[in-house]
Amino acid sequence: MKTLLRYLFLPLLTVLLIFIATCLISSSRMPGMPEGFPWDKLVHFGMFFALSAVSLIDYYRLCKGNPPTLRWIFWGFFIPVLYGGGIELMQKYFFVSRSAEWGDWIADILGSLLATVVVIISLKKRRYSEKNISL
Repeated sequence: MKTLLRYLFLPLLTVLLIFIATCLISSSRMPGMPEGFPWDKLVHFGMFFALSAVSLIDYYRLCKGNPPTLRWIFWGFFIPVLYGGGIELMQKYFFVSRSAEWGDWIADILGSLLATVVVIISLKKRRYSEKNISL
C-alpha cells in the first residue's frame, strides 16, 4: 500500500492543480496574455502533457519497468483524456465563472497523446541503451 501511495502522490497532486486552475479560479482572475495566439489551448496542452507524463512514468516505476501495455496506456492516456472531458462538462454545468470549449478538450487530448508517445519512446530507448552497454 505504501508503494502504491508513493506512485500515486505526484499524479494526484497534478490532478488537483489542474482542477483548481480550470474550475475553481475565475477566468477573470487569470492573467491577460497578448492577443493573436490561443494561450489557453497551450496551457491545456501543457497541463495534460504533464499529467500524462507523470502518470505514465509513475506507473512504469510502479511496475518495476515492465508495465502491462494496455493498462499503462489506459492509466497514462485514457484516464487523463476522460478527466479533461469531465472538467469541461463540470465547467459547462457547475462552474458559472468558467466556460466549456471543445478546443480545450482537444488540446487536453493532444497533450496527453504527445506525452504518451514521448514517454514510451524515451523509455524504450533508455531500456535499449541499458541492454546494449558493453564493458
